[in-house]
Amino acid sequence: MRYALPFLLILAACADIPALDGTLSDTARLAPYPRLAPLEDLPAPVMTEADGMENRLAALQRRAATLRAIDPDALQ
Repeated sequence: MRYALPFLLILAACADIPALDGTLSDTARLAPYPRLAPLEDLPAPVMTEADGMENRLAALQRRAATLRAIDPDALQ
């Protein structure tokens, strides 16, 4: 078990990493950076009933009831 980390490091050193030179087009290379917006300026997400929260809650409750009905001793 103590040899796992060195083995993984050696294995990672053998990886063939592709060169990324020439993968960007001239248009992408010359494009300006996107404008970043501060988090304070972003609108808060609005949760409505249209998001299906009630349906999700009902589905989770059905799933929980199904899991509660499983006998753990039968799984072994």
